[in-house]
Amino acid sequence: MNLKKISKFILTMVLYASYFASVVLKSNTYGNILSPIVTVIAAYYIRKGYYLKEKETLQKRAGILLFLSVFSWFLCDAMWCISDLILKTDPNENLVITYGYSATNLFMISSFVVLGYQELKRWRGIQVLIDAFAVSLCSMILVWVIFLNRNLQNAMLVKNDWVAMLSLFIDLLIFIWNCIWFFSIRKGKMALSLKITLFGSLVFVIVDIIYYYEYYYSVYEPNSLLDGGYVMAFAFLAIGSILKEKMNVQEAEVETNWDVGKRNGVLLFAAPLLLIIFAGIQAEYLLMLVSIIMVYFVISNYTQKNIYRDELLVRERNLNAELEGKVKERTKELNDLLKRDVVTGLLSRRYFLEQINKQAKQLMKEETILVFYIDVNKYKLIKTMFGNDIGEKVLTEVGKRLNKYSYGEEDLLASYGEDVFIISMKGIYSIERGMEIAEHLIQLSSDLYKIEEYEIRVTVNIGVSMFHVDARSCEELIKNADLAMLQAKSEGYNQARAFDEELGEIIFEKNRIEIMLKKVICEEEFFLCYQPQVLAVDGSLIGFEALIRWKTKGGEWISPGQFIPIAEETGFIKPIGGWVMQKAIQQIAVWQKKSFYKLRMAINVSVKQLNEKKFILDLKDTLKKYDVAPESIEIEITESIELEENKEIIVALKKIRDMGISIAIDDFGTGYSSLYYLKNLPVNRIKIAKPLVDHIAQDSYDYAIVQTAVRVAKVKGIHVIAEGVETKEQWECLKTLECDEIQGYYFARPMLPEQAYEQWIKSAK
Repeated sequence: MNLKKISKFILTMVLYASYFASVVLKSNTYGNILSPIVTVIAAYYIRKGYYLKEKETLQKRAGILLFLSVFSWFLCDAMWCISDLILKTDPNENLVITYGYSATNLFMISSFVVLGYQELKRWRGIQVLIDAFAVSLCSMILVWVIFLNRNLQNAMLVKNDWVAMLSLFIDLLIFIWNCIWFFSIRKGKMALSLKITLFGSLVFVIVDIIYYYEYYYSVYEPNSLLDGGYVMAFAFLAIGSILKEKMNVQEAEVETNWDVGKRNGVLLFAAPLLLIIFAGIQAEYLLMLVSIIMVYFVISNYTQKNIYRDELLVRERNLNAELEGKVKERTKELNDLLKRDVVTGLLSRRYFLEQINKQAKQLMKEETILVFYIDVNKYKLIKTMFGNDIGEKVLTEVGKRLNKYSYGEEDLLASYGEDVFIISMKGIYSIERGMEIAEHLIQLSSDLYKIEEYEIRVTVNIGVSMFHVDARSCEELIKNADLAMLQAKSEGYNQARAFDEELGEIIFEKNRIEIMLKKVICEEEFFLCYQPQVLAVDGSLIGFEALIRWKTKGGEWISPGQFIPIAEETGFIKPIGGWVMQKAIQQIAVWQKKSFYKLRMAINVSVKQLNEKKFILDLKDTLKKYDVAPESIEIEITESIELEENKEIIVALKKIRDMGISIAIDDFGTGYSSLYYLKNLPVNRIKIAKPLVDHIAQDSYDYAIVQTAVRVAKVKGIHVIAEGVETKEQWECLKTLECDEIQGYYFARPMLPEQAYEQWIKSAK
């Protein structure tokens, strides 16, 4: 509060205190001077709080009427002061002044009617009638007994003065209106500012009725405590307006409670109390008042219970409607979530499958469904290099590019997997037209993408399949498109392939091998061959790699390139890998006993084997069984995404290395995140993949890749072995690059144990 406001507050308090002092001391002069001053102060605050600061039109109207009620009193007080102190005439003889005071009553009732208009809409009509009837009866009995002294002659006196009669009638209306207002607010809390304002109006009504009582019985004295009561009433009105301005309190909706009505109704007992105070014990009228009050409580109680029950039903209906709305809203959100992919915003896999199955059932005789299975190449590598956020933005952009194709109304574009999109087109198509569309989709999506500050090369492969031609069910249709995509990927990036009889034969062959793997007995059909590993410097023997071979009982040879991927996919690799481990360790034990030559046995192990909790225990038991030192064994792991993402595998590899067994990464340079393994995995040796060695003597790019890998490995203290060495030129290049070890056909092909011993181990003695 600043100095100006403090000064204004102090001045106002001094003026009010001075006025009330003059009233107590019965000083007409000071009372006449100070009364209009303190009244106009009250009018100022009422205008400011209820009119200038109010935003709602209806309440502004009520505010200006309330201001006029007090301001009209100020005008009459000012004229009274001038008439008495300056003109030296009797103010009571001036009808403008005496009747002008009644304007306050008229403006005040108008203000409360306007102010209560909005509240009236929320009140229950039947309860308002009950309240009004009870208050009116009690008020009339009090006026009859106290004011008129139960004498019709006094009533006739009032009748002769129509202005006084109107004022008294308005007083009675203000009193009844305020009581009804207070009784009937059961749907909300009344603001404190409004309570004080209504209290001020009730004070005014009571003081005004007392004035007319004294006036008619000729006992009224100007500037008495009664006039102080008027000023006090206006002060309460001003306080209410100040509170409204400062606190900005508004009525808050609360739960309806019929007990509120009962508590408010207790105020009716003030009527018999006032009767006793002002007229003594009047048994007849006391009985009437008590009877009215009792009947009021019975009827009001019954009415409020019915109202409460009705409102509960309304509230229940509203809550049910709200709940139904929320359920519909949540259902829509869930459907949208199920319908749309979170990352790309395209159709979801689930929605796509639902729709394509519906379309398959509704196909016309000549119609087909083309499915395009689109795979984003090396997406895992993109995420590894740039992070998940950039990876997801890449997918989103690819989805936007694919969405630029001109699709039909029933065509579907969806996210089918983390890095897979799928498209279905319903209509009259040929497989040739499908391949044309696939080429167009490759042109749309394969590009150098600018994602934030990065430039990322994106390539795709597409598999195409046609319903009723390549498949009889939607599941088979998508599966065939997937197989066609895998075939396209084997042919290079940005390639498309349609499912055909050749692919069907590949699938048939795969299924045949899978069935054979289920029945195979390892000891009867599998055997191991061993390929020497030598030092790059001089070609001297350092160990062997155990390689599995399969000859069926029928004499058919099945290459590892055919059955190993199927064994990995089906899980048969676990028992097969366990058998290989057992045989290879057994063989190194035999050689070591024969030659006492320190050899190393490299054994290929699947990531799925490392996932087995008993793998390390079985490895330890096998080493102990054949009395083989861990240092004689090397575990070769092929690059895969699981090596990067599965922390349990990394933990297992660390445990194996802690045993003294060396760990090598096979096919290094052709897989996922080669440099990642050098940094994060417990690797002792990397094996440069054959595709990089094939053209190392002619291709500078391959030469540079191998050179980089060797240098990085040397920094980390990791040994390098190159596989697939088939020419002397390749060997010379690898020696120049300081590759540590070599393996390949140039030195020896994989051979049986007896040949390995005779040709290599025996001569190495």
